[in-house]
Amino acid sequence: MFFVGQVNAAEPAKPLNFFNMLNEVFEKNPNVQASMLQVDMRTAERNQLEGVLDTRFGGSVGLSDEVKPTTSPFAPSGTSLGFVAGQVVQPFSDGSSLTGTLKYNKSKLTYPNTVNPAFQSSPNPTYQHQIDLIYRYPLVGGAGNPNYHYQKEAGEDEIKAAQLRIAVLKEQLTSQAIGFYAQFILNDLSVKLAQDATLRAEQLLNNQKSRENFGLAEKEDRLQTEALLSMRQFQQVQAMATRDASQTALNRLMHQDGNILLSPKLEPLHMNLRSVADMLDAAEQRRPVFKVLDAQYAAAQARLAMVEAAGDYQLDLVGQVGTRALDGSAGGALVQGFTIDDRYIGLQVEFSDVWGHKANRAAIQSNVLALENIKIERKRMHEDLETELAITRIALLNGEGTLQAALRQVEAEKKKYNGELARYKRGRSSTAVITQFEGDLSAARLRALIQQVNVQVAEYKLALALGELLPMLPNKQAKNTAGAEQ
Repeated sequence: MFFVGQVNAAEPAKPLNFFNMLNEVFEKNPNVQASMLQVDMRTAERNQLEGVLDTRFGGSVGLSDEVKPTTSPFAPSGTSLGFVAGQVVQPFSDGSSLTGTLKYNKSKLTYPNTVNPAFQSSPNPTYQHQIDLIYRYPLVGGAGNPNYHYQKEAGEDEIKAAQLRIAVLKEQLTSQAIGFYAQFILNDLSVKLAQDATLRAEQLLNNQKSRENFGLAEKEDRLQTEALLSMRQFQQVQAMATRDASQTALNRLMHQDGNILLSPKLEPLHMNLRSVADMLDAAEQRRPVFKVLDAQYAAAQARLAMVEAAGDYQLDLVGQVGTRALDGSAGGALVQGFTIDDRYIGLQVEFSDVWGHKANRAAIQSNVLALENIKIERKRMHEDLETELAITRIALLNGEGTLQAALRQVEAEKKKYNGELARYKRGRSSTAVITQFEGDLSAARLRALIQQVNVQVAEYKLALALGELLPMLPNKQAKNTAGAEQ
């Protein structure tokens, strides 16, 4: 591993590990925070569904007074009514429901003065008390409460998908971070190489001036060396500007001050290369994007089953039992209402259906198409992943060989330059040749360093494609990511 360090800095550079950098990105990225809110929103929606089984109750109190003309001399001319009523409804998870109602009222009739009291209703006022229990059970449509259960199942799958989307987003951010991180390392290395090249040019110029003083070299040779030094100094300034720009970009990716000095290091992963088929199978088991599609498919299946069940005709069995009480005293009616001396028992079957079921058929078709769309998306993701693994694998295989060749070239160029420099000092070589050889050495070193970073980047990309990179995170981010993928 070549040394990477900040140069010409007024303060020490902050050592930066790749995984620590990822933690900073994940912790402060607003998109990750928004995705976490999506999980809470899906959970709230799921909890809202549980309210379908909440007990509902209500009541009413009223007074009325009615005066109306009559055609009979014995009919009452007015009615005064006061009542209290209440209702409790308890739905059950099997689709049935139990309803309890209570009504207690007082009714008083008013007669014209011409009506003999013997012909008036007695007792007056009267008190009525009525209690009913009504049980409704769906025999076909709604049997087992499929709407509730399938919605609950879909809601659980949507929560799981929302959790997994956090891991998918982190993978996307990781891919972006690899590029930023590697670019900064390359730019930082370029600065060091430019400094080394400048130092060699300065040493060559000093040697040239010394030889010129003794008449061993011409002025033109010194001018050539000064031009070389000027070019190396320009390249150094240019490299530092490029590095500063990439440092700012990396800092902002971590949502921190862009001027913070960084000293990054990319540790090798030493990936175990296998066949593309084996890696593809392993990746599909680990990658959260495929688990998201699985959760979405399960949710779509639940919605399809719910829509299909909604197309059934409605056939309900309704049973009702109740008590009835009528008395001239308030207490008597109240007490009798809790006995079964006077009661009501009923049993009925209710049928209803929709002619044509056009809306239901359209909903079924829509949900079937949604399932097909998920299948196509999974196939596309499979093909993209296979392509990514194949390209990254071959890049890593070829990159190792290319790196070894580049390192051998560096050694060869170094020997060539040192040998020519020794000849130059003895006056057996020209300034143009030594300048050319110095440029060859600088270019060879840059190519080797770039290739080394490219190999390491290919390792990180392969680990990411296999779903093995994020589990390497050393702290809570790894736990959070792993939890989202389960």
